[in-house]
Amino acid sequence: MYGNKKMAGRKSLFEPVAEKLIAQIREGRIAPGEKMPSEYELCTHYALSRSSIRKALDCLEQKGLIRRQPGIGTFVCGNEPVMKKPVVIAMPELPPFSYAFSVTAAIQKVVSEQNSRLVTINPKQLNENDRFPFDAFAFIDVGGLSKERLQELARRGFPCIAINRIWKEVSCFSIDFYEDARRAVRLLRKFGMKRIGAVNGSYFGSYGNAERLRGFRDEIMENGGIPQIAQPTFNPLTAIDEITAFIRENNPDALFLPLIGVLDWTLFACKQAGRIPGRDILLFCFDRLDEEIYAATGLIYADMPLEKAGADAADYLIRKVRNPELPPKHQVYNSNFVIFNTLLKEV
Repeated sequence: MYGNKKMAGRKSLFEPVAEKLIAQIREGRIAPGEKMPSEYELCTHYALSRSSIRKALDCLEQKGLIRRQPGIGTFVCGNEPVMKKPVVIAMPELPPFSYAFSVTAAIQKVVSEQNSRLVTINPKQLNENDRFPFDAFAFIDVGGLSKERLQELARRGFPCIAINRIWKEVSCFSIDFYEDARRAVRLLRKFGMKRIGAVNGSYFGSYGNAERLRGFRDEIMENGGIPQIAQPTFNPLTAIDEITAFIRENNPDALFLPLIGVLDWTLFACKQAGRIPGRDILLFCFDRLDEEIYAATGLIYADMPLEKAGADAADYLIRKVRNPELPPKHQVYNSNFVIFNTLLKEV
């Protein structure tokens, strides 16, 4: 008799969500003209179905609080110019050789456009106390701060993200190093490469290097192969000879280089071993490189969308500071493979 009737005084699932969103708008936490979180983000944050979230948004629309623009998003109504409080984002001081300067430039651009400021700090500052002279922190692939400390800050509600780290407990914007590596091996096979070796760059202490080698190993082993990986020492004088010996002993037709730091050593080693890159041996290198210098080597390299990751990360952090209710976000990106070798043919 009563199975299909709503019990008196009991709210529908969407009503508490609608009330919270209304409060955020009226309190100014979501400002006039600001884009609302997507339906997917709201579903994830409130653990409700898309139909319930849509009903909540319908309620806001009926009250004239939001407007929907198909294909673009949902925005808070109101045309009054709003001068938002500047957000101060902190980043680690980067070493001079860091690839992350591309990320930093993208973050700086977004920060400037949104009336905010970017500062650099020693990450150890976040270990020393719990009160900071900045509003948010963007972690990039450098030392000085543990994963556990970043997770602790995230759990306590401090706006922080990891760039080029894939950690479930912290919002992240990262190149998918592991999947890029597997795609690279598959591409080399597509061009007929059967004896694919790798040169380890672990002495650079890179998370990306470790994840790429993991992807390389898994792709090789899952297809019945045995990963052959050179382990040169961190000394150019001996490393070149060690890579040369690896090439002569294993006779690879392709080499997988997880970091650009080992590229020049490998090119010298190929010359010593009597192998011409691009003709006798195909090199696949990760990280950005100077195309004018390396195009003649006939290699393939992975061009990472670093600017996209940096811009998305900065935009999210600023929105998170201004709206603490914004749910966590995990965004991964795949690299674009650039092929310099015109002799390659698919098999």
